[in-house]
Amino acid sequence: MGLDQNAYINATETSEKDAEGRTWVSINSDRDFYWRKHSRLQEFMEKLWVEKTGESAIELNCSSLELNLDDIQALWEAVQNNFAEHECQGGFFYGHQFQDDAVKHSREDDLAFIEAAKSAIKEGKQIVYSCWW
Repeated sequence: MGLDQNAYINATETSEKDAEGRTWVSINSDRDFYWRKHSRLQEFMEKLWVEKTGESAIELNCSSLELNLDDIQALWEAVQNNFAEHECQGGFFYGHQFQDDAVKHSREDDLAFIEAAKSAIKEGKQIVYSCWW
């Protein structure tokens, strides 16, 4: 159990019902990125979610957050600053106990996502962040 995070480039959602009538949603994309328990990235996205939607941070769980170029620039700045303004205050499932290590370990992936997202946005593609815990 814990925090799983994904970002999708040019994402589209499809849904279908199973034999019991449950709806299952799938996300298809040109490229996707995955993080596990990157708690400071999650703190960044939760703050962004609250700013953009006015909903509580917990509502981001199993939802989709569309990112624009300004959001990606803000993420780049956060990465350059080692997410110093996004320290996780707790939450075992977020991996707060090793958040400094996660920042170092995920830096290359964060930067790769940022570059891919910038290019995709300039091509008119949609960028979506999603998480679940």
